[in-house]
Amino acid sequence: MAQYKVIAGTFHVKGFQPDGDSIRFQAHKPENWDFFKWGSEAEKNKKKKQLRVESIDALETHYSGYHQPRPFALAALESLLEMLNIDSVIYSLSVTQIVDANDGKAGFIASATTDIFGRPVSYVFPKSAKFNDGVIMDSETLPIEKSVNFLLAREGLVYPTFYTTTDRVFAEKIRAVISRARKTKRGIWSIDRTPDFMLWDVRTIQEDVLLLPKLFRRLVSFFDRYADYGKLEEYMAKQRDNLVLWDGTKKRSLADLMSISGRRLRMKTPVEDILFSPK
Repeated sequence: MAQYKVIAGTFHVKGFQPDGDSIRFQAHKPENWDFFKWGSEAEKNKKKKQLRVESIDALETHYSGYHQPRPFALAALESLLEMLNIDSVIYSLSVTQIVDANDGKAGFIASATTDIFGRPVSYVFPKSAKFNDGVIMDSETLPIEKSVNFLLAREGLVYPTFYTTTDRVFAEKIRAVISRARKTKRGIWSIDRTPDFMLWDVRTIQEDVLLLPKLFRRLVSFFDRYADYGKLEEYMAKQRDNLVLWDGTKKRSLADLMSISGRRLRMKTPVEDILFSPK
């Protein structure tokens, strides 16, 4: 059973490029970072650490010069900020950076590990969670239902994105609220097109259809590299995602879960049944 270090600190967005599953955090007590293994002293000593918000994936507000449909992408970001009591937000003209905000608001993270980029893989909590700084909790004692991760999923503002390292107890709880949100067509689930959509060009996925962000990132990378649409199936098959499905079935890539027929793409596996390998 994973052990989660609870750390008190402040959340920061001014001058950064957050989205609905990305924010920076500064611990009140730097010694709390001693709990984790770090690739370098520079990573460990960085004051404002970029978090990887666990179990969810928000629509991209900016990715290699691309974005997903902005109303929903910004809805996730602005809900995240509201939950953390960050207000008076001013965006850059391109809506890719926050140039000013009333941030530095207090809250907590609960994290068991860092990823290869030195980001604490975290469940994020507002100040109202009232944890004791520095305590260790596990999946039986950490109240995941109070986390921003869980609340964004419940409101249908983000996609579930689980990894083979994700705590199954927490994943089950998020899967349950995702199922309810889908049945009631809440938020993105009213217009999610991941299971079946037509791909005419890169503008289709920027402006018209909502997709699992991991699939969106794959597709824009394809358009960046290839001029021949006919190469899409080959390109997708080359991606080594090393997936594991919820029932334990192993798949090499998203292509194994998809069918591509001309401009029509279909993925029948529910996104919450996919476990990605962490990179």
